Amino acid sequence: MRILPRLIAIGFVVVDLGCQDEPRGLTTTPSETDGSSSVVYLKVSDEAPGVGSTITVTANVVRARGAQAVGSFAGHLRYDSGGLSFAGESKLPTGMRALNPQPGHIRVAGAAADGFRDGRLFAVTFKVNDLRALATIELTLDELNGTGFGNRLPANPDEHTVHLRFTRR
Repeated sequence: MRILPRLIAIGFVVVDLGCQDEPRGLTTTPSETDGSSSVVYLKVSDEAPGVGSTITVTANVVRARGAQAVGSFAGHLRYDSGGLSFAGESKLPTGMRALNPQPGHIRVAGAAADGFRDGRLFAVTFKVNDLRALATIELTLDELNGTGFGNRLPANPDEHTVHLRFTRR
C-alpha cells in the first residue's frame, strides 16, 4: 500500500503543472528597450485556438533602458463580446490587481511595491466563440507608473493603445 500514496502525490504534481496559466509562446522579449519609453504588448496563450477553447491573454511591459520597473497601471481591455466570453483572471506571482469585467470591456488596474519584475501586468482568460474576435482585442492604458511614481506612458498618445498580435513559435 505504500505505492498508492506515491502515485497520488505524482498525480497532484502532474495536475498542478498542467493547470498553470502561463502563456506558451516560445518567443523571448528583451528585459529592456533601447528607447526612452516602455513598450506594452499583448500575448495570447494559443496561436491557433479552436472554437470552444479557452485562451489566456497577457498584458506585458518591457521597460525602457535605465527605467524603474512598472509599479502601477490602469487601463481598459476591449474585445468583441459576441466572439469571446470572459472566463476569469489568471493569477500571477507579483502585485495585486483589480478587474471590473463587463461584456466587451474590462477595466484593469494593478500595483506592485517592488514593480512587476517579470513584465506581466495582468492576464485574463476567454472562451473563444468566434475566431474573428481575436483581432478585436485591444488594451488602452490610462496610467503606467514606475516604482518611483514617474509616468512611464509613451510620449505619443497614439502609443497608449496596443492590439493583440500573435507571436511566432
